[in-house]
Amino acid sequence: MRQRLVRPVVYLDHWAVRLFSEDLSLQNLFIGALRQSGGTWLFAGANLMEFVAMTDLNQAASAEELLRRAMPSVYVSDLYSDPGFALSKKTAPADDAPDEHWMLKDLAERAQRVGGTLNTTRFVQEAILNRALLLPPFEELKEQVVNAIRASAADQEKQRFASRFRPVAAMDVGEALLAELLREPHINQAFRVDDHDAMDLVHTVPAATICDYLLLDRGWTSRLNRAAERLRRAGVPGKVGRAYAQPHLQEFFDQLTDGETYRSSR
Repeated sequence: MRQRLVRPVVYLDHWAVRLFSEDLSLQNLFIGALRQSGGTWLFAGANLMEFVAMTDLNQAASAEELLRRAMPSVYVSDLYSDPGFALSKKTAPADDAPDEHWMLKDLAERAQRVGGTLNTTRFVQEAILNRALLLPPFEELKEQVVNAIRASAADQEKQRFASRFRPVAAMDVGEALLAELLREPHINQAFRVDDHDAMDLVHTVPAATICDYLLLDRGWTSRLNRAAERLRRAGVPGKVGRAYAQPHLQEFFDQLTDGETYRSSR
């Protein structure tokens, strides 16, 4: 089974997946806008892992229905194991890294069980059903990200580097974006990184350099759009997607369906 990433590409944070899964009127608006745009919804491994911490199978089933309605305009990928999306192309994958196309293969196996019909039955629910196995490494990942950022932010030399950091045109867009988003915890000692920030960072950095439009929470919407503007002014090649928060859903839908706006922004 093959898939294509057709632009414009959109990314939904966990709250947006939940919201569009549970609110039928917003779900209809999202599906309609996605169809009209001719684009793709990127559903990442991080989206799936967010459900590991949940216990309500009905909520997972609702997310599966949202995915089903959006098909075939859905692209599934673990952005960290898929070398086509990984921020660093230089680092060799770990020995225990998952297959780079494990999400697509999972959907292909589900289709084979029912005679070849593409479906999302239990695709999300199994994240919850296997939480005893999946939750410990998920929590460990968040803890590792938080501890790494806190340790770096406490280093005075790295604080000075962050305060002086300016993106330059020779930089890779993904690496420049990561450096920009990590500046705040280094230069603002009142900023306390928590588990939510860890997951938002995991969500945001790879998705933002792939997608045209993202739905994020307010704080990360502001951070991403500010960082994107600094990269644009510095002439860093490559584009960072535009982020929207929940109060601006209508603007998100409008931008997604406005082909002229999309083409002029590329």
